Amino acid sequence: MGDRESLNLIFAPGFSTAEKVTSVSGRGVGMDVVKTNVEKIGGTVDVQSKAGHGTTLKIKIPLTLAIIPALVVTSHTERFAIPQVNLLELVRLEGEQLRAIEHIHGAPVYRLRGSILPLVYLNRTLGFPESESSDPKAVNIVVLQADDRQFGLVVDGVSDTEEIVVKPLGKELKGLSAFAGATIMGDGKVALILDVLGIAQRANVISEVRDRNMGEDAKKASAVEEEKRAVLLFRVREEGRMAIPLSMVARLEEFPRERLERASGRHVVQYRGKILPLIDLCKVIDGGSRDEHGPLQVVVYSEQGRSVGLVVDRILDIVEETIPAEHREARDGVLGSAVIAGKVTDLLDVHGVIRSTDPHFFERTTAA
Repeated sequence: MGDRESLNLIFAPGFSTAEKVTSVSGRGVGMDVVKTNVEKIGGTVDVQSKAGHGTTLKIKIPLTLAIIPALVVTSHTERFAIPQVNLLELVRLEGEQLRAIEHIHGAPVYRLRGSILPLVYLNRTLGFPESESSDPKAVNIVVLQADDRQFGLVVDGVSDTEEIVVKPLGKELKGLSAFAGATIMGDGKVALILDVLGIAQRANVISEVRDRNMGEDAKKASAVEEEKRAVLLFRVREEGRMAIPLSMVARLEEFPRERLERASGRHVVQYRGKILPLIDLCKVIDGGSRDEHGPLQVVVYSEQGRSVGLVVDRILDIVEETIPAEHREARDGVLGSAVIAGKVTDLLDVHGVIRSTDPHFFERTTAA
């Protein structure tokens, strides 16, 4: 094999540099997926590497990926393109319908199906002089969405949707937040592509709407946070099903038993250049003994630079579940119980378990 053929082995399905296949790594699913998906869209991936010098990864993507559908609008005789991904609908107001435009604290708004829609006049936002429209009794509103908020962009005219090729702006124009790029139209003239979020921020629409809805959004976010929590499920003995909040899990590890050593009367392993003390949950919670065969499955808990390993029988799954605020009467090592994934599950008291074997663990981390 030549150097290029050897390097291309990393893109082969199933190729892995891991010494052992486990439940979380070593299955060789990675670079082959990258190459397959890049080639699916007509691109190429190339790797060049030289020992002691470094590695260069080149990904070539066809220009057609920069073609997007856009709505072409006019403002003060200039044409602008609005990415269709931000477009919700078009509204044209004529005659008596213009009375639906109101002002709240001096800001124009339009009542769209019962909701208040802030209006942004493109001419004013870009600093153009007010145009003398040939049809002053009509207003064209392009309803857009930016940052999960809606607003109406008032333009002089609406043309049609076109497929445009996005051209990046030069570095001298990177500071113009109102524009995302440029495109060359069919007649050979250049049209700027509007940055919808930049326009909204420039007109202070995003902050106004966010302030008005901040209280409601905070309540909704808080309710969702209370409703569901991600937890790690595992077994301590065959009949002992337990859970720990995923936020308290630093890593999941598997250690061969021959790596076990003893220090200060307890089991430890050498882990990432440090000594990792182990706590056997089977002994702490049930007072029983563990099968002395097979590798150890360990949940690593870390706090302020110190870590401890919780030895379990088997790691089951990670689920998002509603945890009730009240549980049954707690016991040593267990905060209570809840129904998780359809089965009664004990909730591990992580801090209590650690203190039962090392009363000064949290004192040292606090002092540190």
